[in-house]
Amino acid sequence: MQILSSDYPVVIKQPLTLKYLFLKFFKIGMVSFGGYMALVAMIQRELVEKDGVIEPETITDGISIASLLPGPLAVNIVAYVGYHAKKKLGAFVAVAAVLLPATIAMLILSWCYFNYGYKSHWNQVLFYTTGTVSGIILTTGIQIYKKDVKGNLVKNTLCIISFLFIIWLNSYLVTLGLILTGGLAGFFLKLHNPLYIPDNEGKGGLRLLFNWKMKIATLLLAFIALTYVLNLEQIFQNIYLKISLVFSGISLSLFGGGYVMIPIMQSMLVSNLKWVSGQEFLDCIAFSQLTPGPILVSSVFIGYKLTGLAGAIVALVATFAPSAILMILVSKIFAVHKESTWLRNSMAGIKAVVVGLIIASAYKLLHAVPINISVIIICALTFFISLKYKVSPVYLILASLVIGICLTFSPILK
Repeated sequence: MQILSSDYPVVIKQPLTLKYLFLKFFKIGMVSFGGYMALVAMIQRELVEKDGVIEPETITDGISIASLLPGPLAVNIVAYVGYHAKKKLGAFVAVAAVLLPATIAMLILSWCYFNYGYKSHWNQVLFYTTGTVSGIILTTGIQIYKKDVKGNLVKNTLCIISFLFIIWLNSYLVTLGLILTGGLAGFFLKLHNPLYIPDNEGKGGLRLLFNWKMKIATLLLAFIALTYVLNLEQIFQNIYLKISLVFSGISLSLFGGGYVMIPIMQSMLVSNLKWVSGQEFLDCIAFSQLTPGPILVSSVFIGYKLTGLAGAIVALVATFAPSAILMILVSKIFAVHKESTWLRNSMAGIKAVVVGLIIASAYKLLHAVPINISVIIICALTFFISLKYKVSPVYLILASLVIGICLTFSPILK
């Protein structure tokens, strides 16, 4: 492979070890409020711009692949980054680390809830993080735009169209259609940088990739999906097996983000299985909003109610492992064909769409809260500080949490 020119070269500033992956993703997981794009923005800032341990293309490639697959997007992207860095063990460490803070928080809330009837009233605290998260996401979108989209009329058009469609039509099918459109546009219009000269086209690798381990994993995922679709989990008596099949099935049928699955989960867990009451389910979703990480960490609450700590762990693994495994399987195929001209052209178009999705997510997140001048000011300040001074998103979000706590609980500031 020959690179004749490169924008924003990555300088390796420190060794990429499993310890580094764990500590970095644990740190990110502690403050990953605001949806999967917020987490993507923090990965971009921490691992690409600040530490320089992965290439910028790794992030956009991960978003592109994860958007086409089922499962929680944030965790799937983390799995891709971890796998890209340190193969299977790296994927496991990265996913475990990023989920650990949210899992601990949800376990504490679940224990308090079922033992003392505790209900949190901290929603107002997170109100001010919306502006910070929006500013961080917007910064990431602008930076990727400058690198992958700016200066190309077709890419700019794809980016703008994607932004407008996502603003007006909030649907996973629209997102999927935009990504496919971007891929086709890139393929037929040859949008990839012509200065890149691949050494090979990734021929013959697909057959070699499908060894016995991949075949077993594929068959297992297919069995889980079939069991969920046909509602066969009820024929099993073991509660842990039931928990595994239900949440694994939810993971493999989730397209478009965790919020899409809320009504489906409510129907399955409340009406069908009767594992929780309607009020408990609503409280469970509310708790997932108070913790960092993906909304599907709410599975910990359900599992905890059923069988305590063991059930919580089984539910957590069942929710996130199947889709992460699928992400790794697809990543293997992608890695073999990544250097092919047709795939690089398609990915160039998809990346333009992804930039539009990122910027649109910042707008939608900000638009979802009541119009408040303080939130807008926080967003603008975050954007300026993040873009100009490269301040870590972790510190920016922690600062907004402190502001929220002070404004919510201080009688002087009320």
